[in-house]
Amino acid sequence: MTTAEAMAELAALHKDRPNLRLPTAASFKDKRRRYLEALRDENIALNNREWAEKRVILASTPQVVFLQINAVCNADCVFCSKGYDYPIFDIDDYFGKYGGSVLPVLRRARELILTGSGEFLGLPKARRILERFNRQLPHVDKYVATNASHLKPELLDLIVGGESRYTLQLSLHAADRETFETMMRYKAYDRVMGNIRSLMEKRDPGKTRVYFMFVMTTLNAESLPDFIRFAKGMGADRVIAGYFYIYEAQQKYLSLYFKQDLANRVIAEAGKVAAELKMDVSLPHPFGLKDEPASKPGSCIEPWHQIMFNPDGGVLPCDVYGGFRETLNEKTFQEIWNGPSYRSIRRALKTGGGCLATCPRHNPIGVNDWRAHVIHRHKDEKQIVKEYHEALKKP
Repeated sequence: MTTAEAMAELAALHKDRPNLRLPTAASFKDKRRRYLEALRDENIALNNREWAEKRVILASTPQVVFLQINAVCNADCVFCSKGYDYPIFDIDDYFGKYGGSVLPVLRRARELILTGSGEFLGLPKARRILERFNRQLPHVDKYVATNASHLKPELLDLIVGGESRYTLQLSLHAADRETFETMMRYKAYDRVMGNIRSLMEKRDPGKTRVYFMFVMTTLNAESLPDFIRFAKGMGADRVIAGYFYIYEAQQKYLSLYFKQDLANRVIAEAGKVAAELKMDVSLPHPFGLKDEPASKPGSCIEPWHQIMFNPDGGVLPCDVYGGFRETLNEKTFQEIWNGPSYRSIRRALKTGGGCLATCPRHNPIGVNDWRAHVIHRHKDEKQIVKEYHEALKKP
């Protein structure tokens, strides 16, 4: 960004919020950053108030933005959610088409989550993507999902050495070579381990956090306690474990929905190991919880708190939501964010209904329902019914 471009951006921001008060800054760079921080903090405070009041129409924009940066993947994970027909992300094309809608939202966000199908750090423009977001959004925390195979020194330096705070979610799913190669189906164990060691050596733990990700399937679930020990030994800040979601009926053999006793035993053991090691963990809800008032959530924060932008302009409230057909190709951000679809979701959630009934994250008893383990996006009703009956035939 040139000085002229930065000054023009600052003028546009000030025009947007002329009454926003700023602390005195010694330099143009400091002034720009403090203006952006003030804009962000004002939006976060407003968003929190609107969530507390469960407003259906919001004056705030989401605090958390997922940007789906799809890329070709060098792994072939057994639980992969898609084939190879998804659109590949191109930063120039994307912001050329949608920048006018997306950038104002990003500037007011607390966190930008860079994720998607494939391995985005393997894109030819991965460096440009990181440089652009570091430069334009230094005040926004970045969250990157990666398998760590492309964590090259020049990319690592942009992550650990810039002004932004980063969280890296490393998709590993195994602590040993054999399980790793079974789950990921590629020969990159040594390279990944070397990249992780380099990351841990270079990072400032106060500025760059590292989470180890473990998708629980019937193939690797029993190794979760060892994975927590491995993460502790490698210096990870947190372990995130979650159930595998069925995208296609033929994947049902991987789902712990059909191995509930195994899942509960492993989750209990993993919790004990984490407590002994003082390791921060996020574990899924066990199966068999009773439908009691104390176990029922009041609502879900995500339709107030976050949004997901896809490379083709599509928009989603969250990554496990079903049919949602809003797109930036047909509407502006505000027309979607406060439009009929979002209003309908928020109204339903205000009363504890809607998608909350089968939500695997926010509803503890939701895991007992088969629908909480299946993703049905982009499928017609006949296919959904067919796969429902197929999946309930126990493997």
